[in-house]
Amino acid sequence: MKKHKQDKTPIDEAPEVEDKTVEVISPAEEEPLTPPEEEDLRLKYIRLAADFDNFRKRQAMMRGQVRADSYRSLLSTLLPPIDDLHRAAEHDTEDAATFREGIQAVIAKLDEALAGLGVERMKPLGKPFDPNLYDCMAIQPSDEAEPNTVINVFADGYRMGEVILRPAQVIVAQALPTEEADENEQGERNE
Repeated sequence: MKKHKQDKTPIDEAPEVEDKTVEVISPAEEEPLTPPEEEDLRLKYIRLAADFDNFRKRQAMMRGQVRADSYRSLLSTLLPPIDDLHRAAEHDTEDAATFREGIQAVIAKLDEALAGLGVERMKPLGKPFDPNLYDCMAIQPSDEAEPNTVINVFADGYRMGEVILRPAQVIVAQALPTEEADENEQGERNE
């Protein structure tokens, strides 16, 4: 293995560097362009402007294609469960259990389609209330659940990764009033 010599040149002996400055020319000092140079610059400008306009149009067209492809993908995922709902509506049955099973199968297909798109249904029932994830529609006194816990769900919430598509609409438990709190309220009313 070769050992490299270290350069031990003192700073005082370092070679001098040339001072390179750029001379700025004011517009008044510039040489005027010849007509062929002016024409050449004008044509370059027109070509550049046309290229940029074509680029802008291509980008707009591509955005439209991506949007249309996204819609097609989403709809093709949702159409089978929608077809099942139409069949269920046309099917004449008096058996509620069979009808319920059919609807549950359609819901499972929709949940599967949403999961395939990266959408997750939030299940807040029994969890602590989080105002970042849920909308509190009502507060209800409860001795069966911990205070500030979700005890009922009006509408499920959905998220896509960390983005909340729709917060869940919930009812939140509140502690039952204690006798001491009742006495304080009575004392405040009497005053």
